Amino acid sequence: MTRTARWAVITVILMSCSAFLFAQNKPNQNWLVYEQGNAAAARKEYGLALQLYKEAVLGAGTFPEAETAIGDMYVEEGEVDLALLQYEKAYKLRNAFYIPEMQYAILYKLAHLYESQGFYKQMEDDLTSIVNDDKKFNETANSHLRTQIEKNFFDKGIDRVLVLYRYSDTFSSSAHSQLGIFYYRTGRYAQSASQLLFSTIYRMSAMEQFLGERDVDYQYTSLDAIMAEIQKNPDLLRYANDAQLFRDLYYLAGSTFALGYPERAASIWKTLSTAEIAGSYRQLALKQLKTPSTEPLLNASP
Repeated sequence: MTRTARWAVITVILMSCSAFLFAQNKPNQNWLVYEQGNAAAARKEYGLALQLYKEAVLGAGTFPEAETAIGDMYVEEGEVDLALLQYEKAYKLRNAFYIPEMQYAILYKLAHLYESQGFYKQMEDDLTSIVNDDKKFNETANSHLRTQIEKNFFDKGIDRVLVLYRYSDTFSSSAHSQLGIFYYRTGRYAQSASQLLFSTIYRMSAMEQFLGERDVDYQYTSLDAIMAEIQKNPDLLRYANDAQLFRDLYYLAGSTFALGYPERAASIWKTLSTAEIAGSYRQLALKQLKTPSTEPLLNASP
């Protein structure tokens, strides 16, 4: 082979390697642009962030994380209709998420926007889509866990349930909570109690795990006892407030009362009524203990 031919071969090889390396680095480059968009958004430079996210999508072709971020920028700019369309677009690309659970974040964003616009049916549908992926909650021909949990609750009370069942906090916890409140306010008390029971189990389980990691002998004994633990620990109290635990307990009792189990409802209200950390739900629980009632229904027509 002549020297010219050898150089020609080497040139072709180098060009091929450069093309391969460029192709390999392109996804990283798109992620870099996406992260630059995140940095701009953190500085509240929403116009620049939007431009960078669109550039990342243009380079990647399919990039649901960036598509979602574009929706976030529309929200920041008050363009709710555009945000809804953008989130729907991102959700259609959910199978391409680097972290699959991100699909639930989109559904929560959609549900929040639909609720803010009074589109309750769409909100309910999106939250239900999240709950439908909760395998503990949804029953099959061979699994009737939810029915058993509900039976234990109505027959023996909240403490029996929290002694028997302990599950990690999950992606669906907030959806259970939000649906439970919505069902209560629309008079669907059986569905409300079911959803709020699961949100309570998940939240309480997280706090039990927290306490167990600090005391190997810790075991759940009663709702009153864990309220005392929450009172003593700022981290637990912050978690309980963020998770809307006191609200969920209050409305779990409300749904339970409406279904004809006043003793089960009164037990939960009594615990809340003696817990200063429950805030406004302490006062509401005191009122319910004196004169139990259900709240006026929400008009959820679209």
